[in-house]
Amino acid sequence: MRLGGHVSIAGGLERAIERGKEITAECLQLFVSSPRLWKHANHSDEAVAKFLEARAASGLGPILLHGPYLINLGTTDETLRKRSADAMVSQLDWASRLGAMGVVLHVGSSGTGGHDVGMDFAVAELRDILTRAPGDAPLLLETTAGGTNSLGGRFEDLGALIERVDQSPRLQVCLDTCHVFAAGYPCLTPEELDQTLAEFDRVIGLDRLTALHLNDSRDPFGSHRDRHANIGEGQIGLEGFRTFLNDPHLEGLPGFLEVPGFDDDGPDAKNLALLRSLIISS
Repeated sequence: MRLGGHVSIAGGLERAIERGKEITAECLQLFVSSPRLWKHANHSDEAVAKFLEARAASGLGPILLHGPYLINLGTTDETLRKRSADAMVSQLDWASRLGAMGVVLHVGSSGTGGHDVGMDFAVAELRDILTRAPGDAPLLLETTAGGTNSLGGRFEDLGALIERVDQSPRLQVCLDTCHVFAAGYPCLTPEELDQTLAEFDRVIGLDRLTALHLNDSRDPFGSHRDRHANIGEGQIGLEGFRTFLNDPHLEGLPGFLEVPGFDDDGPDAKNLALLRSLIISS
């Protein structure tokens, strides 16, 4: 498993590569634009060329883009839905330009519309995004911590979205360890994780699972709260991550940290060293 984390592009796209090397990352996740604004990314051809050159020289990869936090494909607010779809079309264009493995996103929530209505809206917007987005870069639907209005807190949600969008090969899944734990999926022992991945395979298909977010959980099992902790400082703990890192079903997947960092500066070398120490050599 290649291990890395989310890094900043502040100062230029190529700075993400430098920051990745500083924390000993083997793969990277990044935002190409502010995650809290609707403004689309606007990087020059020169900046893209510098990024691609730095990446090639570093050997880092894969690269995963993360969609803005504002995205909601299931809301009854039509303006928000359409703005979300436009943003994701732009994100997929950037994934193609940067040679990224895809764009990960939270599908959103149904709000006052109810779950079924939210799912209908999300299906329509996913169809629209994939129709309009150039290239063949995939969208990675992220498992969420769940909750009353969340779309993606149960594997059945993601499986249904993929099925209803004609099983498009461009729809894949990113499994977040904090989220599945908080959503109530047992995963701390090999037996528990086998059970959960068997359910994932039945409902979605393990062939759709192409990336992991490796985050400890500040809150207890089944809490439905999305609060990340550093590796070993949360409720999953070191033994829980030993289970994830050595499961044969997950072998070969890239794993990206989205943790606070031991110096409160985001994913760091210490978190990555802890993960690597848990891998059992074959």
